[in-house]
Amino acid sequence: MTTAAVPAPGFADPTRDAQRAFRAILDALAHPARPYPVYGPAEPPDALGRGLAAVALTLLDEDCPVWLGGALGRDAETAAWLAFHTGAGRVGDPAAASFVITGPDALPPLASLALGTDEAPHRSATVVLDVRARAVPGPGPARFTARGPGIDGTATLAAPWAADGFIDAWERNAGLFPRGVDLLLVDAGSVAALPRTTRLSPAGPEEE
Repeated sequence: MTTAAVPAPGFADPTRDAQRAFRAILDALAHPARPYPVYGPAEPPDALGRGLAAVALTLLDEDCPVWLGGALGRDAETAAWLAFHTGAGRVGDPAAASFVITGPDALPPLASLALGTDEAPHRSATVVLDVRARAVPGPGPARFTARGPGIDGTATLAAPWAADGFIDAWERNAGLFPRGVDLLLVDAGSVAALPRTTRLSPAGPEEE
């Protein structure tokens, strides 16, 4: 009889590490386009990485349906690790998810995700986007100018992960306020955010 492998450990100090990661996420949402460091577990699944692992351990629980896209969705170790450490139920339809965790190549259309309602905007989805060294081919701009609450004037966001047409989709999402999705941009060791209140435009030459 084969014994199922126990998933690798999560946070070394679950309470303190989750509090630190939660603070980074809150700071990122309060100051859009500005990255904040996150410190994940030492041995997360390779497909997930330490940054995504930290965010997932902090935000997911048994009441959070999650959709995994692209390579993450095909990785059995990631699915088992998240189920073991968070209890979050995995769904096959991104429209049914509270959290969508994916790379840019498998990002569903934002308008197809849970957008909340005017009475309950908090029921919208949060997209956790894996932006580790991800560049999407195409003519779309690699840098955006961000404006909105939490930004002093403007901020410039490098976005090599953004496919052509993303900025138009994002502006439609922002126009739904108070409905709409929020976006967390996570790399190996940091998190930045684009709340639905943030407006984006292509960065001009003077901002490059």
